[in-house]
Amino acid sequence: MLGATRCAQLYKMTVYTSTPHTLDFVTLDVFTSRPFSGNPLALVKIPASLRSRISKKQKQNIATEFNLSETVFLHDRADTDTLAWNIEIFTTTEELPFAGHPTIGAAVYAMTTVQKEENSEIRKAILRTKAGEIPISAIKNSDTDKKESLLVQANVSHKVRIHRNTFANLKREPQWPAVAQKIREAEYLAPFVSIVKGMTFMLVRLESLVDLAKVSVRHEDLGLETMLDFEDGWSQSFVARYYYVIENSSNKDQSKKFIRTRMLEKGMEDPATGSAASALASYLALKEGGRYFEIVQGVEMGRKSVIGVEVELHEDRKSCKAVKLSGTAVQIMEGTISI
Repeated sequence: MLGATRCAQLYKMTVYTSTPHTLDFVTLDVFTSRPFSGNPLALVKIPASLRSRISKKQKQNIATEFNLSETVFLHDRADTDTLAWNIEIFTTTEELPFAGHPTIGAAVYAMTTVQKEENSEIRKAILRTKAGEIPISAIKNSDTDKKESLLVQANVSHKVRIHRNTFANLKREPQWPAVAQKIREAEYLAPFVSIVKGMTFMLVRLESLVDLAKVSVRHEDLGLETMLDFEDGWSQSFVARYYYVIENSSNKDQSKKFIRTRMLEKGMEDPATGSAASALASYLALKEGGRYFEIVQGVEMGRKSVIGVEVELHEDRKSCKAVKLSGTAVQIMEGTISI
């Protein structure tokens, strides 16, 4: 029988001499067809042979190493006859049930890869996320400068909730300094809206692009989750501030709205946030009408992103029947990771 010291030595030898796994990755700029704009995304490919061997902690370490707003893990198809992929989404600190730009980036990459491998045009597919299955369709790209890029539309899994509280009705002072009185008044009135349980945004409507340029990143914890409805786990959520300006409408019935936005969270600004855009479009459709929304984000960062959202309401117009997020992506880098 081996002694404790010898067992420990053998265990260390086993751990440190094992062959590391190697994973392929690419980076993409999402919600743009032009390199070095849009929102950067790391996409790590998980082969079927390693499906159960890469731990959540390892994925979190990889996402932290990339240090981008999100990293998505794209699993090989379990059934090669079915166009369906499992994806997992991580920020630098946590896993998310859903996020827009990883979903769009993963869809563009997966569908483009299949089209190249099978030399056929793929129009429909499915992404499986922690928030549910997301049907994906490829639609015509109107960007004439990048005809080879693929524009995809994701019918996002949604459970829209407009939370009860605002700073105004709680008579609570926001925990960050006001930049200008007009902005502070808008923050007092801003609703908190979840697109799914776990992804929530404080929607702050501003009057002008001048006001939009004045908002700033805060590095302290703003305690925004304390504003959320507490029942059924709704308060356990990622929460960020989403400032927006409605610029104009394309027609008299305002079926399409053009919006400029900025998304700010603790210590950072995001150049494109599909989940926030989906929450905003759903809220506006329910409260003001409109079906089509073109949302431009990231201009102030020098990374212009164009996000499309279509919202279909039920007949009673009190809830969302479908929320469809659209965009494209362009590949920037590729490489391998040893873990």
